[in-house]
Amino acid sequence: MGFNKRMARSRGDVGIWHETYKIAAGQYEAIYSGMPARGLGKVSQLLSAEGARDTARGRIGA
Repeated sequence: MGFNKRMARSRGDVGIWHETYKIAAGQYEAIYSGMPARGLGKVSQLLSAEGARDTARGRIGA
């Protein structure tokens, strides 16, 4: 979290690509910050990680 805050104004300098998988179909996520969509983000709908989707638990529904 601290890294993300420090880099918030550095768009274009650093890109982050994070993906989390579960076994059940449709239970996955891909997070992009400061970079274009890759991997799962190119084949699915992109949603903002706000509100209930602010945490991995909220996004996946664990």
